[in-house]
Amino acid sequence: MVLHVSLENAIKKNTMKLSSPSCFSHEAQELLSNIALLETTVSKLEQEMVSLHFQLSQERNERRLAEYRLRHSSSPTLSGCFPDITETLISSSLMSLKHLNAQVHHSSEGDSRPEQGDQLLESTSESSCIESTMEYADDSVVLSHEKKISTKTGFKSSQPVEFRKVPTGMSSKGLWNNPNQLSEEMVRCMKNIFMSLADSALPAKSSALESQCSTLSPRGHLSNSSWWSSSDCSMIQSPQIDMQNNSGVLASENVFDPYRVRGKLSWADIGNYGLAMEVSWMSVGKQQLEYASGALKTFRTLVEQLAKVNPVHLSSNEKLAFWINLYNALIMHAYLAYGVPRNDLKLFSLMQKAAYTVGGHSYNAAAIEYMILKMKPPLHRPQIALLLALQKLKVTEEQRKCAIDEYEPLVAFALSCGMYSSPAISIYTAKNVREELQEAQRDFIRASVGFSSKGKLLVPKMLHCFCKGSVDDANLAVWISHYLPPLQAAFVEQCISQRRQSFLGSRNCGILPFDSRFRYLFLPDKIPH
Repeated sequence: MVLHVSLENAIKKNTMKLSSPSCFSHEAQELLSNIALLETTVSKLEQEMVSLHFQLSQERNERRLAEYRLRHSSSPTLSGCFPDITETLISSSLMSLKHLNAQVHHSSEGDSRPEQGDQLLESTSESSCIESTMEYADDSVVLSHEKKISTKTGFKSSQPVEFRKVPTGMSSKGLWNNPNQLSEEMVRCMKNIFMSLADSALPAKSSALESQCSTLSPRGHLSNSSWWSSSDCSMIQSPQIDMQNNSGVLASENVFDPYRVRGKLSWADIGNYGLAMEVSWMSVGKQQLEYASGALKTFRTLVEQLAKVNPVHLSSNEKLAFWINLYNALIMHAYLAYGVPRNDLKLFSLMQKAAYTVGGHSYNAAAIEYMILKMKPPLHRPQIALLLALQKLKVTEEQRKCAIDEYEPLVAFALSCGMYSSPAISIYTAKNVREELQEAQRDFIRASVGFSSKGKLLVPKMLHCFCKGSVDDANLAVWISHYLPPLQAAFVEQCISQRRQSFLGSRNCGILPFDSRFRYLFLPDKIPH
């Protein structure tokens, strides 16, 4: 028993002391110290390997995207394939959006240097194809504009999905008198615009397309051996998950997993995320354009009403829900107006460029996230954290009065930058925002956490960084199990117990890197009670 405990302690990164050193000879103690040193070295090498895999995958995708655009630059493709009336629709819609940007969006520093802004941000095309989501796509997932939109729940529709339209004349109701309802409608309207422009909101997932994507996308390249320790395949026999006896807990490969990577075993039940709609790229067809044209005009009237809103008089919960909704709508709006940035450096520039006027003051996305919502620098995105350290954001004293009263860590599960590793978009209400944030945390954990076939818990980097300082790695699995249904929680406990018996107890967790490819997940509207 003493030997068992000593071996387990020896393979913990920060535990070099033996429980009973006097029980062993000098040679045995030296051997255990060497084991600990080797485990630490292996762990560091694994982290470096994961990082290198991720960088190579992103570079490969960017090269393939460039090759694809080069091959199709001289071909008619989507441009020129629509009637003149459709060309007029898209031009007027996008010009209306750009006019709105000119009137309502106030850039921080980018406007004084337009040539720099053009270099940092890809402008939205005014041809008949919006290529914003093509920034991270490759030719294997470029779909024809003739495809129909289908749902993420496994239902494939032969007809385009009908989207809820914002009622006409809404601006005349004076929504500025109800800032929270105004912000809710902005998210709902922008969500509907994205869904109508989504050429293919991929169904729950076509196994053929998923297998094709897995060999070409970052999440596919990162998966073969990176998620579990190389020591799992060493002389120590690793436990294997019994798929047959756990079929009620684990899902088959063709079940929708919004955070799928190869080698990850997904849950059969992922909660509310199983109802999410996915937009991973957008294109323009006649029907989508006809809808988007009217929706963009409606959205413009909503944005214009923000100038009359005075957030100072809102309660704590009202401010929290208002700014979360406004941030998510602003990021989506910015992607339509400027295109999707290729990296975090360009994203941070976009966040400073995209702004709304609220109550006579200009708030850009960066200020909303880090000054108004008081979010901490994201440890899972070191480039943005570094930029925040180098470039201090500033707001006026009047703007500070509009900020939330105190930092709310659960907001991390409500804000979305439209990336594969981002949480889903939901609409937050002033009445229930605290409960909705707790639900957002639980939903994200249920959908994003999984297991490797060796029984190692796979945790997204965003969640792992969120837990730092409050939950250590040794207790992370127990903490996560509190947010899972009873069967899944029992399965987690079973896997961790098996690994401990195999001297792998201190290496229970694998970290999934943050995937920055474009993708939005939209949760359905909550039914009011």
